[in-house]
Amino acid sequence: MLKTAGLVTDHATGTRRIYQLNPAAVAALRDQLDTFWNRALAGYQDTVEEQPEEKFMTQAAPAVVRKHTIVDASVEKAFAVFTERFGDFKPPEHNLLGVAIAETIFEPKVGGHIYDKGTDGSECRWARVLAYEPPERVVFSWDIGPTWQIETDPDNTSEVEVRFVAETPHRTRVELEHRHIDRHGDGWQAASDGLADDAGWPLYLARYAALFAEDN
Repeated sequence: MLKTAGLVTDHATGTRRIYQLNPAAVAALRDQLDTFWNRALAGYQDTVEEQPEEKFMTQAAPAVVRKHTIVDASVEKAFAVFTERFGDFKPPEHNLLGVAIAETIFEPKVGGHIYDKGTDGSECRWARVLAYEPPERVVFSWDIGPTWQIETDPDNTSEVEVRFVAETPHRTRVELEHRHIDRHGDGWQAASDGLADDAGWPLYLARYAALFAEDN
């Protein structure tokens, strides 16, 4: 096949047939490949330059935020504190009600809600419990849109998974992943940045970890 393509030449030496590269043919092949890839890369560059820069930034940006903390507690206690005392570490300034929050309730069951109850009795249900697997895992929706309004269409909401991994019998790694943020539509990137910011999930996890220091 290589001989037919002209890439090698051959000659007989006794009972053997010796093949060797044809330098001129190989050079021609290389020129053809260089031409092909130069055209392909030029076409790629033209396509990139024709598109708005922000479009590529949005496509490349990850629609997930990952954070973690480590607490000096068994995995069972770490899970219990997160779900039973959610309102103790949720920043009170993160409030969609028209009044101050009296309490935040985490309903411990699939189909339950996480919601804030105002001092006037009003409620804001801003999350749905999607998975509840003590003491290892809990998943809930994030039904808050980029403009801090309640999103009623589940297809336009993101989700938060929290895993509790025992490093020792008395030490637990708590891993939080907030994913599918792009489902929120326009403005999702700003929402993602806010969730990853110090006033977002890092603040929640820092206050959560501080509860264990208080108990000690």
